[in-house]
Amino acid sequence: MRIRAYTDEDVKKAVTSGLRSHGFTVFRTQEEANRGKSDEEQLIFATSINAVLLTHNVQDFPRIHYEWITTDKHHTGIIIAKRVSIGEIIRQTTRLAAVLSSEAMSDRLEYLSNW
Repeated sequence: MRIRAYTDEDVKKAVTSGLRSHGFTVFRTQEEANRGKSDEEQLIFATSINAVLLTHNVQDFPRIHYEWITTDKHHTGIIIAKRVSIGEIIRQTTRLAAVLSSEAMSDRLEYLSNW
């Protein structure tokens, strides 16, 4: 199954719109009334809707990922995007999604800059 994405507060609305125009199902923190929730709460929500969390937060989410993995907690995947152009984020996400399914993203941390 193709990945579904959940963007946190830092990801611009234009990224969400661009991904949607490329056929992705994308949920936004603001649209889901999750603004102000903690990073872990955002990851829990993304997992509850079977979506990969797309974020710019390179400070906290890698740490959370490794904490969860070492304590046998599971998530549906985390994608860390550098703050590059909106077009580049969309291109990199599209490349990633062409290779990795939602099942393959389970418990995985990916950096978009590798795609």
